[in-house]
Amino acid sequence: MTELEILNLVHQTFHGEAWLNYAMKYFSALAAGGTISIVLCVVLLIFKKTRRCGVALAFALIVDVVVVNLILKNAVGRERPWTHGELSWAEDFYKQYGIDVSLDYCFPSGHTAVTFCAAAVLVIFYRAKAIPAVILAFIIGLSRIYLCEHYPTDVAAGLVIGTMCGIAGYYIYKCTAVYDRVAGWLTSKRYVAEARLFRLRRPNKRTQKFLELFI
Repeated sequence: MTELEILNLVHQTFHGEAWLNYAMKYFSALAAGGTISIVLCVVLLIFKKTRRCGVALAFALIVDVVVVNLILKNAVGRERPWTHGELSWAEDFYKQYGIDVSLDYCFPSGHTAVTFCAAAVLVIFYRAKAIPAVILAFIIGLSRIYLCEHYPTDVAAGLVIGTMCGIAGYYIYKCTAVYDRVAGWLTSKRYVAEARLFRLRRPNKRTQKFLELFI
């Protein structure tokens, strides 16, 4: 079965349920432009307790944008499924439910990548507590196939690449954190050295009294 046949099967099997169509539309909209991941990153950065995770996520999102949106989408140049004549029903479906279709290339899925990117960072920092984020990322990925905006392979690639971007962002954070600690340690040592040098250069009380006779 080809990927277009899978998307046609999704249409024939599920698109008759209006509530499910709207649900998938709104799940998909959560990740439009990386919205949910960006908002999460900002919230994490606000609070001191979660700031380390927020910094790692910020690095991860930057990596994701560069790898997915700037490099891979343009390098692969895969057209959206609904541009093919085999999905002739797609235009009416999108109009009926007010779905704004994406006009850029579709490989890999940006929605899937950016949500799995965030989920990967959360899992690294919070382990099992991040399971809801992983589930939400899966639902958003499925919504992209459900709405026939992506081929299944686009979403699978988005899952893998987004996860890798999350891990990369974490390690970038770790490298910068090590640098900051080393820089802070060197700075503190410099101040200690300068203080000791000042004490060595400062004359003792007897010398000070002697010098005062000539001032």
